[in-house]
Amino acid sequence: MSDFEHRIIRACDWLRRTIVRPGDGVAGWGWSADVAPNPQDTAEVVCALVAARRPVPDAPAVLAMMRRDSVSHHTEGEWVFQAPVDAAWRLRALRRLGEPRTATEVLASRHTLLTTQDPETGGWALSDGIAPISVTATTAAVRSLLDFPGSDDAAAEATVRGVSFLVTAVLDDDSRAASNHAAAHIAHLLGNPAIAALGGPRLVRAHTRTIDRILAHLDTAPGTLEEEQIHRGAVAQTWYHSTLQQSVAALATAGDRLIFHPTFRTALVQLLDFQQSERTHRDHGGFRTSREGIITSYATAQAVEALTEVHSGVRQWVNPATVFDMICRESGAHHTDPQPIAPTPRAPIAMNSSAGAAVFGAAAAAGITIITLALAFDKGIVEPLGEVSSRALVVWGSLLIWFGSYCWAATVFARHRSGRVGTLVFAAATTIVFPTVAFLLG
Repeated sequence: MSDFEHRIIRACDWLRRTIVRPGDGVAGWGWSADVAPNPQDTAEVVCALVAARRPVPDAPAVLAMMRRDSVSHHTEGEWVFQAPVDAAWRLRALRRLGEPRTATEVLASRHTLLTTQDPETGGWALSDGIAPISVTATTAAVRSLLDFPGSDDAAAEATVRGVSFLVTAVLDDDSRAASNHAAAHIAHLLGNPAIAALGGPRLVRAHTRTIDRILAHLDTAPGTLEEEQIHRGAVAQTWYHSTLQQSVAALATAGDRLIFHPTFRTALVQLLDFQQSERTHRDHGGFRTSREGIITSYATAQAVEALTEVHSGVRQWVNPATVFDMICRESGAHHTDPQPIAPTPRAPIAMNSSAGAAVFGAAAAAGITIITLALAFDKGIVEPLGEVSSRALVVWGSLLIWFGSYCWAATVFARHRSGRVGTLVFAAATTIVFPTVAFLLG
């Protein structure tokens, strides 16, 4: 069993130990120990446990909690959970527990999402009533609507409009998509195979841009908390987004083997440090919201989902065949090994650094000789060939020098693509060599 599996199991065991049973046949979680168990926090934990393939404790009582529209708040009285984000999480968790699409609560949540979608932007608000459009609520709504088949035209249309809003927000540098948690939410959603299947260059560009933003945030301010306001009836709250958990999950599902990226590895190690590892600690296995934060159910649930995604990615990319292939590629990247320097229809032209250096020496010598003769002809030192012929010789000699330089560079810098090396060598030649020769001819 891998260390990832051990950590996931410990986190899930913490979630199972911290379930609250207030009576009346319901059970669930609040985001912290002093918050009453409620449908939204309970739904997050359910989704995490199911993603990790761990049993949900007291499932009938948990299901009864998620079916509730309100609970009792310790200071504000009735605490209503009828916001779009609540409907999204309730729908997703009910489906994870095996509730059919025709179940009353499932259809009610679907109806809430379809009727609260903003007709202009295609996004959803975090709160009920009049509230600004939120990336958090929109990504949650789209993700939950993916549980409906493609034959559900209304759900499919709402999904496409929601994704379109997110893509546009990213490409237009909308402030709602600029924060770390917003970029992570969007990237995680766009990495979903069902969303990626929609295709299109705009979606690909948006996904790439959000990944770049996440990497930039992790390099400058990793593991920070970001705030977002939410109103549920008369109760006003501040949501604290654990950006590190969300960023790791987004990068783990982004493809392109980002699990090997140095920034991702650093973020993953930091996330593992957020887990309480002391076995004697009462919160053993739980995850903190940040380095100095407290251990909460939502931070732990998000960490479980992130580590589950990482574990899945590791199984996909790190297996004996892949490791052997990576070792061969790494070993084959040494400059003394033959490197392809030019594609051909049948077989690539290959040489190692020694051959590259030999070609460079021969080509440089030939090029310098030709250019020197061309200058001599041009200055009248020997019988002139004419201006056109002299300049043609200079071009030919310069091309020989460029070709020799490319062969040497492509074999020495074998870790870089030959096309990029050729472009850099040509750029250097046109920036330095050609203007110098042109000056001498002038």
